[in-house]
Amino acid sequence: MKGRRILRVVSLALVCLASFRAAGQQMPQFSQYMTNGLVINPAVAGIENYMDVRSSFRKQWIGIEGAPTTLYTSVHASIGKSDRNAQGRGKFRNRAHGMKSRVDRNNRFRRVNPHHGIGAIVQVDQAGLLRTSSVNLVYSFHVPLTSTLNLSSGISAGAVRNSFNTSKARAIHGSDAALLGDQVNMLKADLSVGTWLYTRSVFLGISAAHLINSGSDFRTPQDYSISGRLVPHYFITGGYRFHVQDLTFTPSVLYKKASTGPEAIDLNMKVMYDERIWVGASYRNKDAVAFLFGLNVNHVLDFAYSYDLTTSGQSKTSAGSHEVMVGIKVNNKLKVLCPQWVW
Repeated sequence: MKGRRILRVVSLALVCLASFRAAGQQMPQFSQYMTNGLVINPAVAGIENYMDVRSSFRKQWIGIEGAPTTLYTSVHASIGKSDRNAQGRGKFRNRAHGMKSRVDRNNRFRRVNPHHGIGAIVQVDQAGLLRTSSVNLVYSFHVPLTSTLNLSSGISAGAVRNSFNTSKARAIHGSDAALLGDQVNMLKADLSVGTWLYTRSVFLGISAAHLINSGSDFRTPQDYSISGRLVPHYFITGGYRFHVQDLTFTPSVLYKKASTGPEAIDLNMKVMYDERIWVGASYRNKDAVAFLFGLNVNHVLDFAYSYDLTTSGQSKTSAGSHEVMVGIKVNNKLKVLCPQWVW
């Protein structure tokens, strides 16, 4: 029947596939990248003294059937890192005198010695009938440029597997060649690179993801092709951290663009009290406003939550998006509560 869709229900995956060709936006949307820069830049790996393990779950566009859900776990650590004069919260607290010293106890200048960073990210994203899984290994190298300025460069390499579950699709025309077989799969190599320039209070990161743009597409058992090509994505982020009494303010910005899609800009503000509790807000142009909250329970455990209030046309059918993150600091000998170098 004219005007009817080929797929009726739970067909958001086809919309995603179409966007691969039109907008080119393939990477999942995150609001908690402010607490885990590794998801947008491999150069962050190994930036702290401890092993950082984080897991995040995001449910996007509540109320829309087949809306994206994303789950990932990341881990990264340093090799050979030794910050000169680095001191942990407990050790420095005993020596602190005055309000300014207490606030700055974990964010004072430290000279970073050249060192390596290693890590990994495992991610699963489900959008309707389309499931995207990826595994990437990460390597970075950090060097001091001056007594206060440091630079790291990183690379992430792995594989991305896209699968389209045709067995659950309900079609108007059951003989459609795109729906033959139970599963349509695509496996691709993945490559990302990035740099991170940072001091104790300023950071600037530039990165690019999905740099291997092979020509293969989804293939059905009948050799029917569905476009699903990976396209490059680019990120530029920067921010500044300063203190007012017991409060730490971190305004930042993120610019992101897919090579064949529109650009987007996030304007962020994060405010932390006494290195324990923080709140934040983020404005994503033509998309959403995010409200964030986090708590550093101790030097091992922390968690964060964010709620995205949709401001685009999607707001008529969506009740927003939720994202939860749990972080664990392993081998945190200095008992650092919040990251010393990032966010």
